[in-house]
Amino acid sequence: MSQTTSKQAFSRKPVLKLRLFVFQIIALAVVCMMMSTGELNRWRRLSETHINSKGVSLVRTIEPHVMSYIAEGNFEGLKRLAQSLTSPEIPNNDVISVQILDGSLQKIAEASNESPMSSGGLTHLPATVVIANPIFDSVTQQPRGTLRMVFSNRYFEEKSQEVVRSTVVYFFIGMIMSLISTLLLARMVQTPVDQLAEAAIRMADGESDIKLELDSDNEIGVLVESFNQMSQRINQHLTELRQKNMLLEHKVYELSTLQHIGRSLSSILDQEMVYETIVDNVINVLSGVKRCSLLLIDEKANEFIFRVAKGLDPEIIPENSRMPIEGGIAAKVYHTGEAVLLNDINDTDDTRLLEESKVVRSSICSPIKISGRVIGVLSLSNRISGIPFNETDLRLVEGVSVEAALAIKNARLWQDLKRKVLELNTLHEVGKNLSLVLDIGKLLELVLDLTAKVLGGVKTSSVILHDAESDCLQVMLYKGERSVETMQPIKAGDGIAGKVFKRGEPIIINDFHKPEDGQIGGGRSSICVPLKVKEKTIGVLSVSDKRSGEPFDQSDLDMMVTLASQISISLYNAQLYEDLEASYLSAVRALHNSIDAKDAYTRGHSERVARYSMEIGRAMSLTPAEIKNLHIGALLHDIGK
Repeated sequence: MSQTTSKQAFSRKPVLKLRLFVFQIIALAVVCMMMSTGELNRWRRLSETHINSKGVSLVRTIEPHVMSYIAEGNFEGLKRLAQSLTSPEIPNNDVISVQILDGSLQKIAEASNESPMSSGGLTHLPATVVIANPIFDSVTQQPRGTLRMVFSNRYFEEKSQEVVRSTVVYFFIGMIMSLISTLLLARMVQTPVDQLAEAAIRMADGESDIKLELDSDNEIGVLVESFNQMSQRINQHLTELRQKNMLLEHKVYELSTLQHIGRSLSSILDQEMVYETIVDNVINVLSGVKRCSLLLIDEKANEFIFRVAKGLDPEIIPENSRMPIEGGIAAKVYHTGEAVLLNDINDTDDTRLLEESKVVRSSICSPIKISGRVIGVLSLSNRISGIPFNETDLRLVEGVSVEAALAIKNARLWQDLKRKVLELNTLHEVGKNLSLVLDIGKLLELVLDLTAKVLGGVKTSSVILHDAESDCLQVMLYKGERSVETMQPIKAGDGIAGKVFKRGEPIIINDFHKPEDGQIGGGRSSICVPLKVKEKTIGVLSVSDKRSGEPFDQSDLDMMVTLASQISISLYNAQLYEDLEASYLSAVRALHNSIDAKDAYTRGHSERVARYSMEIGRAMSLTPAEIKNLHIGALLHDIGK
């Protein structure tokens, strides 16, 4: 289409020249005609004036002679007079015919000198002018006759031919000048017109930044300047449209990206996977960053928890490590609730947040909010490409933070629901299993396993029971990094376990700045609950430090209290069973001793049989319950003899 337009534009060149040439020829012809007509009219007026004045002069000169000849009747004299007026011997005589009429207008004398003219090979009589003047009597002033003269218009025709020849010459000279001026004018007009046409075609083809260079102050220059202004404005409008289009494309990209992220996060309910997915999506959206971390808020401890830290040295900032909320970019974002974009900053502004970084050239920090409350901070710095972050990146990260908040909230709700179901199932399992286990050792193992399970995994757990004889707390079972043999008895009121036992009230401690001490329950995050039977405290159940790094909360404490009540009953029942079994065994031994006392010869026989039976049972891999029954049967095998 553009090529066709270009051809049409350039095909108008000769048409313009032809039109200019025809216009100038017509104008020249009109001017020449007007000039020649004016010149001919001027010479005609001069000729008429000359003839009239000459006729009047001749009449005045010959009038006395004519009157005399008429009065005398001298017709020959009149004829000679007429012939003398038309004589060719008179230089420049333009009288070609003379007639003398009497008072009754009868011709009385006549003479003529008509010689033909030749022009262009053709012979024709010259044009004439007839003048008739009356002749008056000088005495009576009455007309006595008429002098009729015919003058030749030869001089006028010669001048007319000269004017025509001059006009033709001037016309041809004008044609040549018109042709030259047409070419010059067409060049002066056509060149900028061609430039304008070509520029218009280029603009139609999509090129907007066009400026014509033409040093001219005429109308064409004004037209070119107007075109340049139009081109500049169109270019400005196109630039604005491109910018708006880019903004729209960015908006569409942001919305589609956020939709994709929201869809991917909504399908994940595991909290750890949600955290990892959030960080991975942010890194992908920004085309790769060197460091990205997700920090959650522990409001009670006033600390950041590094849930995900990519690009940071794990030895410096390990997973689930903590940092006080004070100073730095992340702390500012947490307190203000507003995202921050910083470029060309150094590491002194947020050293603890990015300890591995020597120079943070560009950084974005965005809050993660749930119901207007900041629950975490998404921090990233230094794009891999080296390009600094901009406002578009900031808006995108803020959008991801909103999606992250929804995903974290859903994951937490799911986790809470899952935890409630697990708690109910665990309590049911605890109640069912504890009622079946009467061996205290096995019961304690089961207690710690179920406790760790319901809390999602803990680093240390222990069951501590009160020894009435020593009035101290003895660690009955401990699971953790230490050995139970190295643990000393705890006096009531000493340490966390001693205080809980003495007061009979549960306690929860979240002190992440205190190093772990040697006491039971002395971790950085601990729960210690009393074990009570009939309002009497028989011991404590203690757990420390979740493996996820999260602090214990009130729901954990409530779960531990509920679990402790069932454990207390099971421990009490197991203790009663052991006491009952001990009483039964004492009765068996008493009966055995009474039998041995009857016969000194068989004294010790039942003891030896019982000992050998137990050894044989162990060799046969019998169960402890079977060995116990075998032991009792061996002691009583002689009853009834």
